[in-house]
Amino acid sequence: MMKENREPWTKTDFDVLVQMWIDGKTTAEIAGETGRTKAAVATYGSRIGLFGLTREELSEPGVFVRTCINPFEPHPFVSTGIHNRTCTACKNTQVFQAA
Repeated sequence: MMKENREPWTKTDFDVLVQMWIDGKTTAEIAGETGRTKAAVATYGSRIGLFGLTREELSEPGVFVRTCINPFEPHPFVSTGIHNRTCTACKNTQVFQAA
């Protein structure tokens, strides 16, 4: 049994996740490659907007990996257009909703 990786997601982990998802890999395969649980992969993939898009949508113009403008913790996420600079998880926080 593989030991679960509880370290924060790195840029390399993010890149592996995105590329493996585009390549058609399952969450189990991605979990094995990154040393994380399937639940961790599913949660992170959803938070960054990756799993909300089909593989076909990921190849559309304007879909790009951008950095969330969260001033406390900027992080990469899958953006569906140049106008989209804040990830869904951050948009749902009180800080962003109060602005």
